[in-house]
Amino acid sequence: MNNVAIVGRPNVGKSSLFNKLTKSKKAIVSEFEGLTRDRQVGKSVIDNLAYEIIDSGGLNFSKNNNALDTQILNQTNLAADEADLILFVVDYKSGLLPDDQVISKLLRKKDKDICLVINKVDGVSDEIAKLDFSKLGYQQVICTSMSHNYGIDLIVELIVHKLDGIPILNEIDDNFKIAILGKPNAGKSTLINSLIGSDRLIASDLPGTTIDSIEIEIELNSDKYILVDTAGIRRKGKVTVKEEKFALLKSLESAKNANFILLIIDSSVGITSQDQALITECLKSFKPLILLFNKWDLLNQYEKERFDSELEKFNLNFGFIDNIKISAEKKTNLSKIFKNIKAIRQHLDKEYKTSILNKLLEDALINHPPSISKGLRPKLKFMSFVSKSPLAFKIHGNHLEDLAPSYKRYLDNYFRKALSLQSIPLKMIFEASDNPYAHKAKKISTGLVTRRKIKNQLRKKLSGKN
Repeated sequence: MNNVAIVGRPNVGKSSLFNKLTKSKKAIVSEFEGLTRDRQVGKSVIDNLAYEIIDSGGLNFSKNNNALDTQILNQTNLAADEADLILFVVDYKSGLLPDDQVISKLLRKKDKDICLVINKVDGVSDEIAKLDFSKLGYQQVICTSMSHNYGIDLIVELIVHKLDGIPILNEIDDNFKIAILGKPNAGKSTLINSLIGSDRLIASDLPGTTIDSIEIEIELNSDKYILVDTAGIRRKGKVTVKEEKFALLKSLESAKNANFILLIIDSSVGITSQDQALITECLKSFKPLILLFNKWDLLNQYEKERFDSELEKFNLNFGFIDNIKISAEKKTNLSKIFKNIKAIRQHLDKEYKTSILNKLLEDALINHPPSISKGLRPKLKFMSFVSKSPLAFKIHGNHLEDLAPSYKRYLDNYFRKALSLQSIPLKMIFEASDNPYAHKAKKISTGLVTRRKIKNQLRKKLSGKN
């Protein structure tokens, strides 16, 4: 008995309450209603006891009941069914509305322990606020103001009094976090539902169904993972609403905080320039990456051949990234995803000895030495291992600031191939050795080659005079 569900109309303060109880910013908070759609789950730790807090989507019965509203209602029903305590949140400023009464009837049928939370009580006494909602007939009523942290302590006391928390024994979070990114309607939520074997997330043909980043725990073959469903990432020019921009930032932040990234591409549309921009953005986070070409089952033979032809050109730049052709809806090739993830994790867990790295560096230099720049050839002396996440190596030497970008790409590709680092972005750090006599040396404004040309021209002039 440790589950708390937060239920109510849109924009009454459910997500604000969720964030305060979990001491996080997992749920998007805004005056723009309807941002929470899927169930958001978090932990509230009180006196070394953990309680599960579930934020649900806002229930709206006054509008036409479309498919999305129906799915939100289903998700909220599931949250209420799982809960041991329900916090039914209403808005004092809006007053008691018909939707509140409908929600109240639905909750009473659950036969659960319910506490009415009257939010946005600012400037009035609790007695007056409670009087306005007395028609609902709840014995447990708490008045709050999320913006002023008023009443939160009473909710915490209620949770501790009513529920049995799970003891926290200084546990280490060793779960492997996988962020699932992609454009709107690429199939991110459908993929997670297929992987966990239930309709945990709302999946719809309507682009932009997912707005919040939702974390879901999953265990496969004794390995624990956290799947993070993110909002669909559209082109910057297409993102107009403030809340959508915030959702975009949360998606990118989820990628940076994850251990691994799965980027879903709609194969029925093809690999677009936006997909390639997303790949580039993911690589900047230096997290392992796998591309999932979803909806492969929707393509006919001609379309599959055309896609493969397009993929060959794509692989000229991104060939080091693993890709899997899947159908999230029909669960085709989903087992390959975690097989690849496990193989890549084994490479990340390896120790890279300095002696091996330096032998590879020597081979790379023999195979293709750096070009002369400003009359000097950069000198790469030795190499060392820096970190596993991100996987980083450091090369020490002289005049490394003059290394051409193309040569840095050559080294990156060479070491990735030599060390079998498929799908793993490699961070190469170039550090110039300090010269203790640099302050005594005369400043040379020209390079060696240029100085030779000047000397040769001077010799010609002198020989002409003679």
